Amino acid sequence: MKKFLQKNSTYLFLAMTIVVFFSFGFYHLSKFETADEHLWKYGRIGQYWQALQDRDWVKTSINDKPGITVALISGFGLLAEPDPKLSSSLSATEDAKLFKKYDPQKTEQLNFYFRLPILIFSTLSILAFFFLLKPALGSTRLALMTTMFIGLSPILIGISQIINPDSFFWIFGGLTTVAYLAYLNTNQKKFLIICSILMGFALLSKYTSFILYAIFIIAGLAKLIFPPKEKSSESKPLDATFLPRLIGSWLVIFLISAIIFAIFLPATFVKPQVFFEGIAQFLNSKLIYLGTITLIIFLALVFWKKDLTAQISAFLSKWQKFLLASSLTLLSLVFIISIFNLWTNQSLAPVNELSDLAYANEPKNFNFKPLLDRKNATLYDNFKLLLMETYPFIFSVSPFFVLLVLLITLKSYRQKITYPNNLILFTIALFIPLYFFATFVAKIVTNVRYSIILYPLFAIFCAIALNEIMKSIGWTSKKKIIAILFTILTLSVLSLWQIKPFYFSYESFLLPKKYSIHDTWGHGFYEAAQHLNSLEGVENMVVYSNSNSFCLFFKGKCLRSRKIDLAQIQPDYLIVSTRAILKEKNHFIFENNPDEEKDTFYYFKKGEINPTWELNINNRPANFVRIIEFEK
Repeated sequence: MKKFLQKNSTYLFLAMTIVVFFSFGFYHLSKFETADEHLWKYGRIGQYWQALQDRDWVKTSINDKPGITVALISGFGLLAEPDPKLSSSLSATEDAKLFKKYDPQKTEQLNFYFRLPILIFSTLSILAFFFLLKPALGSTRLALMTTMFIGLSPILIGISQIINPDSFFWIFGGLTTVAYLAYLNTNQKKFLIICSILMGFALLSKYTSFILYAIFIIAGLAKLIFPPKEKSSESKPLDATFLPRLIGSWLVIFLISAIIFAIFLPATFVKPQVFFEGIAQFLNSKLIYLGTITLIIFLALVFWKKDLTAQISAFLSKWQKFLLASSLTLLSLVFIISIFNLWTNQSLAPVNELSDLAYANEPKNFNFKPLLDRKNATLYDNFKLLLMETYPFIFSVSPFFVLLVLLITLKSYRQKITYPNNLILFTIALFIPLYFFATFVAKIVTNVRYSIILYPLFAIFCAIALNEIMKSIGWTSKKKIIAILFTILTLSVLSLWQIKPFYFSYESFLLPKKYSIHDTWGHGFYEAAQHLNSLEGVENMVVYSNSNSFCLFFKGKCLRSRKIDLAQIQPDYLIVSTRAILKEKNHFIFENNPDEEKDTFYYFKKGEINPTWELNINNRPANFVRIIEFEK
């Protein structure tokens, strides 16, 4: 039995990871509602399939993300419920203009139908990651470690429960990157084709996938710095065809991915701007012209001087240890500075307040008044904003991963890291800061969801880091590796059990308790509704909630408008969350209030001091849902 377990340990750990991912994801699957999910369930998914059936190609463009993979996968829910609108959980009320009332059972049923396909697909993707990671990393052990880090991530389990384009962006974006690394490592064209097809589906998920070209460029050019080694340990020379083949691979990815994109989004054939407007979010005409001219000049030089590629590689490879250490140091500094800032009560930048202000003032406007005036921003002001961009990601990864970043950085100064590990560490270490710089330039306020592509990539980074550190301390025997993997699995399961069902609201213990990187994005409202549903006479209760996520699970009546005319109706309870207080347009307003002192902020204060019921998500006081009794 012992020999059997050791011989098949890889597939046993893989199977356990898949079971853990699906089991925790399945728990509570239908018992919450996040923002915008209703738009997919009741509109966009059905519109896509109806447009295909009617051959109305223009209407296959259902969203500006474009989110087609949501319709493709979550659309399986239409087999169970062909007309979600008709079976909507919205029930008739005596005064539909004043109240809205839902059937919680129907809400859960529809959530289950449309979320289960996403969870199943996400679970199967864990297998896809494993089998692509083996050629990408050149090691079954590393492939297993990475797959475990991906499959045991609370953030990735959490996003796999949600009807949202980001639920597929991390899968297709992550697999695209892994397939490209497999192509670079093996030079097998089949991986380039796989990468190109996956890139098409990544683009069908989110136009943000265009940023993956930064990885292709960094990883491809990094091969000049970290060329493969022959068995003699000498560097394999890169011939004159390397750079043309590299650039050719990028063109192949672009062409095949564009074809896949157009096939599954036929609106592209009628309105090509559907595709090109997505490109325009990341590349303007000046950048395209500049890039094209640069490539032409560079290729001309390469063909003119045949040994130029080998000369460049020979020069850069002499500096590979320094360049790798520098890239890892940069990533370490991103973590260290962000952690230091929060541990010293935001002494460098008020990132928490900046993030709250951006949300309160509409993130699309990148507005941070009154803390910071973007028009007259100094270099230090921009540094503050960059810190704000990074901190949700920094504090939503395991502290163990943070330790691995620091340890592998230290090792890079003392010991050499071999190919392909050095190339991949270098690529990801540069890409993560670059990603946040890109969001800063694009004036996008990041949160965990907007950083979702980084989690599978960071899992690859940390698996390599752990493997390198194990080699340094001599922990390479099969028994020790099994012991380490078992420890990782056990601790991860305990962590997931502790925070269930709020996986997507995971926060590292490195984040001081008074802060939160989340803002009750649908979490906690089901529990609040269950509390009121347990009370006598709930069917006749009238409440106001800042989020419809509560109303969907509530057996009583919800007020439609945040403007509450107290001369007409007086609510029994007010339901507020972190988001409700942050965003002024979510504040309830009393009209014809006989006691003007008891206004909106009076009840906010009451909820803070003496709520009727309160849930702090994952025990974070800054991430709450509260029930406040209205004083009649």
